[in-house]
Amino acid sequence: MEAQEHKSAKLLKGLVLLFLCVPLSFQIFHWRKFTPLNGVQVSKSKEMKDSLKGKFDWFNGSYQHYTEVYLEENLAVKSPLVRLRNQLEYSVFGKINAQQIYAYKGNLFRFYSADYNEGTSFIGQEAVNEKVRKLSKIQAFLGESHPIILAIAPSKTYFYAEDLPEVHTRKTDRSNYKAIKKAALKNGIQVIDFNTYFLDLKRSSEAPLISKSGIHWSMYGAALAMDSLVGKVEQLKQSTYSHPIYTLDKTYRFFYNDNDLAQLLNVLSPPNDPDLRCLTFPVQASRGKKIRALIISDSFFDVVSMTALRQQLFTPDTKYLYYFNTRKDPTNNNQGLAGMNLLEEMKKVDCIILLNDIVNMENFGWGFIESAYSEIQKEKRK
Repeated sequence: MEAQEHKSAKLLKGLVLLFLCVPLSFQIFHWRKFTPLNGVQVSKSKEMKDSLKGKFDWFNGSYQHYTEVYLEENLAVKSPLVRLRNQLEYSVFGKINAQQIYAYKGNLFRFYSADYNEGTSFIGQEAVNEKVRKLSKIQAFLGESHPIILAIAPSKTYFYAEDLPEVHTRKTDRSNYKAIKKAALKNGIQVIDFNTYFLDLKRSSEAPLISKSGIHWSMYGAALAMDSLVGKVEQLKQSTYSHPIYTLDKTYRFFYNDNDLAQLLNVLSPPNDPDLRCLTFPVQASRGKKIRALIISDSFFDVVSMTALRQQLFTPDTKYLYYFNTRKDPTNNNQGLAGMNLLEEMKKVDCIILLNDIVNMENFGWGFIESAYSEIQKEKRK
C-alpha cells in the first residue's frame, strides 16, 4: 500500500513538472505564434530599463526584478493565458479587464471616465466661440469654392441611450456637441449632423448603423453617411459626384471595426452583434467624378479608408489627416505631415471635411483650425 502511494505521488509530481514545462517548451522552440493581445500594451520592463538607463545591479535586486518582469511580459503563452483569465472573469463575474470600456445590457461602450457625460468635458462657450470664429475666417479666406464641412459622427451614447444609466445620459446645454454645432451654423459653416441622421434612421435601417460590440459606425452606417456627404458636396458645388455602390450581405458578417471594442476585451470568445452585415463592393465601382478633399478626422474615417468607399468616392490625392498628426494614404499606411503645405492643400481641394466624434469634441479640429488660421494670417501679411 505504501509503495503504491509513493508511486502515485511520483506520478503526480511528474505530471505537474510536465505541465510546468509546456510554457517553457513554447518559449524555447517557438512552436506556435499566438495572436497578440489587442490595444496598447505598456512595457514595464522597458520603463525600468529607461529609468535605470540599463544599469542594473545584482546586489540591490534591480537585475533580478527586471528579469522577472521581462520574462513575464515576453512569455510565449502570455496571450492565450491572459485571454483565458479575462474570459473567466468576464463570463463568471462580468468583469472587464480593459481600460475605459464598460458593458451595459450586453452593449459595450467606451468612456474616458466612469461618470462621463457631455457636461464633464465641456471646454466652455468662450473656447467654442474662438474656434468657430477662426474656422469662419478660414472659410471666408478660401471662399465658397472650397467649402468647409463640419461632419459630426454619431454617438453610441445617443444611439443606445436606453441601455445606459442616467449618469451617462444626463441632459445638459453645457455640451461641446451642442455648442459647436450651434455656433458653426450661426457663423455660416456647413454642418452635417450624422448623430441626428442616424437616430432618424435607427428603426428603419436594414442592418445596425452602429454595432453593440464596436465604437464606430458600422460599414453599412459609414456607407449611408458617405452617401449623404456626397449629396451635401453636390449641393454646395453644383456638380455631380460618384455615390457609394454596394450590396448588403443577407447573412451575419462583420468588419473588424464593427467589433473593435469587443476585440479590446482580449477574451477567447469576444461578444458580437449578430445582426451585423457587411457590404460587398463591385469591381467596377466608380460612376462619375470623385471628390478631391482634405479630410481631418478621428478614427471614424478609418471605416471609410479601410474599405472600397474611399476609392469609390475620393480621388487618389485626397489627403486623410488622422487627428491632424498622421497622414493615411489610400492603402491606409501612416505617413508624417512634414513637408505638406497646408495652405496650398486647402486651396486646391473641392472641400475640407472635419469629421469629429462627439466624445472627442473637446479636441475639436485637433489643431487644424489653429494651424490653418495661422497660415492664413501669414499669407495676409505678405
